[in-house]
Amino acid sequence: MMKSRYYLYLAVSILALGVSGVLYESLSNSPKKIKIPLPQEAARQAEKLNPEEITQIEVDEQIRDRLRTDPEWREIAAAIRQDIMILKWGAGKPQNPAWKRYGAKAYPLLDYYTRSKDEVRQEYGVVGIRSLGKPYTTLWLTRHLQQKLTTPDIYLLTVSLKTLRDGTNDGITNEKAWLKEFGLDEKATRDRLLNLAKQNLKPEPSSSEYPYKNHYQLNVSEFNKDFLVAVLGDNKVYPPISEPKASQPPLNLPEWSKFARLTQPNPSQIKNAIAYYRSLPGKTQERLLAERLGQVKAGKISPIGKAVLQDEANNPKSADQTWAIAELERHGDAQGTKLLQQIINNDLSKLHPLTRVTGYESHTIRNTHAYYLLINIAHKYPQSKFITGCREYGNLTGVSYFDKAERPPAIRDRNAKKTPLQQSQDWQRWLSKYPNHPGADDATYHLARSLQENNDVMGAMRLWNKLMTQPVGDGDAVYLTYPYLRSLLDVGLTIEQIKSLLKEPAIQPMVPLLEYALSVRYARGQNYAQALETSAKLDLTKMSNNVLGSYYNYNPYWWTGRLSNPPAMEVQKQMQAMLSQQRQRWQHLLKLQQENTPDTQYQLASDWAGAGGWKNGYMAIWDGFRAFHLPLEDCETWWVCNMKRREPNLVRSLYQDSSQNAVALSQYQKLLDNPHIPPELREKTLYMVASTLLWQWENHPSGETLRIHPPAGVSGKPYLDNDDYQNPYKQMLQDYQSRIDRIIIELQIRFPQSAYIDDLLFSNYYLSGKLAYLQQLVQRYPKSDRVLEANFLLQNRTHEKNAP
Repeated sequence: MMKSRYYLYLAVSILALGVSGVLYESLSNSPKKIKIPLPQEAARQAEKLNPEEITQIEVDEQIRDRLRTDPEWREIAAAIRQDIMILKWGAGKPQNPAWKRYGAKAYPLLDYYTRSKDEVRQEYGVVGIRSLGKPYTTLWLTRHLQQKLTTPDIYLLTVSLKTLRDGTNDGITNEKAWLKEFGLDEKATRDRLLNLAKQNLKPEPSSSEYPYKNHYQLNVSEFNKDFLVAVLGDNKVYPPISEPKASQPPLNLPEWSKFARLTQPNPSQIKNAIAYYRSLPGKTQERLLAERLGQVKAGKISPIGKAVLQDEANNPKSADQTWAIAELERHGDAQGTKLLQQIINNDLSKLHPLTRVTGYESHTIRNTHAYYLLINIAHKYPQSKFITGCREYGNLTGVSYFDKAERPPAIRDRNAKKTPLQQSQDWQRWLSKYPNHPGADDATYHLARSLQENNDVMGAMRLWNKLMTQPVGDGDAVYLTYPYLRSLLDVGLTIEQIKSLLKEPAIQPMVPLLEYALSVRYARGQNYAQALETSAKLDLTKMSNNVLGSYYNYNPYWWTGRLSNPPAMEVQKQMQAMLSQQRQRWQHLLKLQQENTPDTQYQLASDWAGAGGWKNGYMAIWDGFRAFHLPLEDCETWWVCNMKRREPNLVRSLYQDSSQNAVALSQYQKLLDNPHIPPELREKTLYMVASTLLWQWENHPSGETLRIHPPAGVSGKPYLDNDDYQNPYKQMLQDYQSRIDRIIIELQIRFPQSAYIDDLLFSNYYLSGKLAYLQQLVQRYPKSDRVLEANFLLQNRTHEKNAP
C-alpha cells in the first residue's frame, strides 16, 4: 500500500478538495445525467435516487463551498470525520459507523475515500461500500475500473469483510468468496468487468524504454492489474517467459519429410519441393527454415533443403532472401558465399531483415538461429564493412554490438570524458560511413540524445521525427524514440519551436501530432481562442498509423485481446476523443475569460483546480499515465528537466504550464493581486489557494512539486539540481507552510469570522506536526466544529514528537 506522508484534513472535512462539478454518465448505459445543484436539494434527492444514480454523484463547486455550513451535509461529513479520527488515533473502532447511520447517502463520501492515498481513509471507504452491499459494490467497481487508478489496495476487496471490520476471522476459507460480494459470481458481470479492467490497463512498454524510472514510477501500483490477478491468477496476467516457445506444436509436414529424404532428387522432384514450400503460409515457411533447415549441421544440408535455400536466395522479393544466403554460406555453398560477401561489404540494407529478427523475436528458435548466423559472419569476416561498423559502434557505446559485453576500461573511460558535442560528432561520422548499417537507427537514437544534451533540441527533434516516419536501419530501436519525442512536445519545446517545425517539409507526416501539442500549449497559456482555432479542423485519426505504430506496434503484448484495431489506430481514436472533450472545456474557459469579471476569473481558476481541470492542459500522448511517464527525476537522462543544461526558468515555466495546480494558483494569484475584488471573493480565493497547495503536496508526485516550485504566491527558492541543495523537499514544505500561515493571518485580520480559519489551522498541523496550531484553534475558536477533533488529538498525541 502507498503511505501518505501527511493527512490532508481538508479533504476529510469537505469531501474532495479540487473535485469538479461533473456528474458521471450512467454506468447502466443510460444517457441520463443527474445534476445536484445545492446541498439542501441534494440531501432531499438522495432519498429518492436509485443505486445507479447515487453512485454517479460527485460534489460540484457549490456543494464543496457550502458543505461545511449546510446541516444536511455537515452531519454526514462530521460523522465520517469522527469515525476516521477514532480509527487513526483512538482506541478500537467506531461502534456505529456512518454507513450504518446514513446508508447510501454516505456513498459519495465513501467512494471518494477509496481513492485516497491515506491507508486509513482508503480502508474506511472500501469497508463502507462493501457494507452497503450489492448493487453498490458492483456499481462502485465498474466505475473504479474505468478510472485507471492506483488505489485502493486490492487486499481491501479480497479479504473477509468481518476481518476488516473487527479484525477477526469469520471462518471463510474460500479465497474467492469476495467475488460474490461484488457480483463477480455471475458470468455476464464477471466478463464485463474483466474486459473493462483490461481496456483500462496502463501500457507496458519494454523495460529499455525507461531504464531510469524515478522513485514515484518504481513504487506506483495499478488497481486494474491487481484486480485481474485477484480474479484470474498470476499466470493469466503475467504469462511465464519461456525459451523457444513450447506452446507451438511441432511442425507436422509429412509431405516435406518425404522430400527431405530424397538423396538424389530429379529436377521434377526439386521443382515440386520448391512449389510445396512456396505454398506454405509465411509463418510455416519461417518455422521450416529455422526448425528444420536451421538445425542441420554445417555442410550437411540435404539436396532438397539446399535447392529451397538457393531458390529463396535468388528471389529478391523474399523476406528471407538474406537468411537463405547466410544459410548457404554456412553450408559452404560457393554462390551463397559470394552473395553474402557482396552484401556485408556493400549494400548493408539487405541485412536488415536478418538483424531485425534478433531484435523483435526474442526467445524463439528463429531468433536464436538468426543470432548465430550473425555471429558466424562476425567470426569469418571480421574485416567486412558490416562487422567493422559493428566494432566501431561498440567502441562508441562502450559495449559490444552483439552481446553487450563491456569494452576495455580505457575505451569506456575515454567515452565518459567526451562532451555532448564530441559525442554527436562521433555519431555523425559513424552514420556518414555506415548510412545503411542495420544499427543506423540505434546510432541515430544516440545522435539525437547527444544533440539534446548539447542543447540542439531542434536538431534532435528532426531526428526523432525521422526515426518515427522514415525507414532507418533495421528499425529495432525505433520504439525508443516516442518517449523522448512526447517529452519534448509536453515540456521541452517552446511554442515558437513547435511552430517553426510545422513549416518544415520533412515533418509533414507528424503535423497532426504537432498541431495538437500546439493547441494544448496555447490552452495552458490561457490563449483559448488560439487553441480552438489551431484545433478546429484537427483529426488525429487521419494521421498515418505508421507514425505512432513505430512505438505501439513494437511490442503489442499489453494490447493483446483488447483491441479490434491496430494499437496505433486505437491510440489515435482515444487522442481524438480527448481533444473533443478539451475543445468543449476550452470554449467554456474562453467564455469565462471574455466576461472577465472577478467572479468569472474565480470560476476559471477553480475550473483548473477541479478534479477535471487536468484535462484543460493535458496532452493525450501519455496513454493516461502522464505522472508515470513524464520525466520528473533522473534529469541527466531526460534532458527536458535538466536544469544544468537548460535555462532553469524556462524548465520551471514549462512544467508549471503543464501542471493544473500551478496554473490554478497563477490565476488565483492574479485575482488576489486585484485590490478591487469583493471581500467575500477574496476570502474564498485565499482559502482555495491554501487548499490547492495542500492538494498538490499531498496527492501529486513529489517530482512534479519539485519542478514547479515555487508556484505563484509562494516565496521560495527554485530547485536547480545543485549538489549543495541536499533536501529540497524539506525546504519546499516550509515554503508551503509559510504561505498557508500568511493566508491564515490575513483571514484572521480581515475576515475574523471566516469559517475557513479552523480548517487551515488543522491543515497546517498535519503539514508541520506542530501542536501549536491545534492549541490556537481550541483557544481562539472554541465554538468551531473542529474543537472536538483538536482536543481529541491534543489528548492522544501530546506524547509524540510534533510529527503526524
